[in-house]
Amino acid sequence: YTGHWKNGMDLILLDLKQQQQPENDEHSEFISSLLLINGTAAVGQIFVFFTIHLYSPLMCTTITTTRKFITVLLSVYRFGHVFSTTQWSCVALVFGGVYMEIISKVSSPKKTKLH
Repeated sequence: YTGHWKNGMDLILLDLKQQQQPENDEHSEFISSLLLINGTAAVGQIFVFFTIHLYSPLMCTTITTTRKFITVLLSVYRFGHVFSTTQWSCVALVFGGVYMEIISKVSSPKKTKLH
C-alpha cells in the first residue's frame, strides 16, 4: 500500500504545482472526482454507523458481506470470468450461511425483557 500512498501524494503535489498555472479542465475534473470519492466514502461510513446503532453489528456485517459478494458476482458476469467448481461451492457456502442466519433470526422466538 505504500506505493499507492506515494502515487496519491505525487498526484496531489503535481496538482498543487498546476494550481500556480492558469486554470484548466483537468484541474477541475480532478477536484470534482476527489470530492465525489470523499463524499461517497462519508455516506458509506454514515450508513455503517446508523446500521450498527439502529440494528446490530451482526446486521451490518450481513449487509456488508451480501453487498460485497453480489458485487463480485456482478463483476464476474460483466467481465466474462469463469468460476471453477470450488469457487461456485464457496459462493453457495456464503449465500447459504447468510440465508441460514436470516432463517434462524426469523424463526427464533422473541425474548422479552424483564424489568
